[in-house]
Amino acid sequence: MWREISRAFGESAEEYDAWYQENPLFEAELAALKELGSPPQPALEIGVGTGVFAKALGFTYGLDPSFPMLKRARSKGLWVVCGRGESLPFKEESFAACGLFFTLCFVEDPLQVLREARRILKPQGKLWLGFIPADSSWARYYEAKKRAGHKLYRFARFYPHDKVLKLVQELGFSLEKEVSSLYQSPDESPRYEDPREGYQKGAGFVALSLKKAPR
Repeated sequence: MWREISRAFGESAEEYDAWYQENPLFEAELAALKELGSPPQPALEIGVGTGVFAKALGFTYGLDPSFPMLKRARSKGLWVVCGRGESLPFKEESFAACGLFFTLCFVEDPLQVLREARRILKPQGKLWLGFIPADSSWARYYEAKKRAGHKLYRFARFYPHDKVLKLVQELGFSLEKEVSSLYQSPDESPRYEDPREGYQKGAGFVALSLKKAPR
């Protein structure tokens, strides 16, 4: 399945990259993530795609299984590696920060990806997550696209906020900060929104900053 997902994203790389240009939705998501602070270095984005988040947030390394995506990420000045989140090609405690932005909903095994992220993080390392909660209007919007056979969202699976938080805490991460955004409906004309502190029910995007806690 991961090969099919990678191929679909690779075929959509140009369209995918263009979506972020001067897009108020992206700017709102980015503002929420920036509230988490600056990632300590070295910092790796897992599922880097075309590198738009990594470049804007200060993640210097990126991993993705799609060569067309990586080509665009590299053109933005990122160090890139081809690989899967379920089996990261890095030594233990190699990075001070890892980021996953809209990645969990597209991987085959989210639990294994998070385990791998923990493995490669240094002690007290930071994990940043950005995701669409399953109970939001945006998740329902993309679920409808999935049922209609959308070339990318047909692979997506969305998870409730509480499930994501419980999962990372059970794996040995402690929550440091949480920020919410995208309260507008997908049916409205896109507009920028300021982020709000904490998890707000109904938010279409949630950003988490977590710390690798000692076992």
